[in-house]
Amino acid sequence: MRGVSLEEIKYVISTGEIIENYPDDKPYPSCLIMGYVRKSEPLYVLCSIGELLHIITVHWLDPAKWLDPKTRREKRP
Repeated sequence: MRGVSLEEIKYVISTGEIIENYPDDKPYPSCLIMGYVRKSEPLYVLCSIGELLHIITVHWLDPAKWLDPKTRREKRP
């Protein structure tokens, strides 16, 4: 997970903010959650919820893709 701990992922899911919703994703709706870990580093967790929570991706802020921690340079297709 490229230097991300399971504890950090759990922390973002439980305390972070949903910054993007994808209600039409299949097979389950998904959302992008952003939270701060390691004092001030934005961490993103894309997950979907069906009968279980499915973690799809986890990534750090990429300045090439984000204007700021909550605003993408381009919208997701």
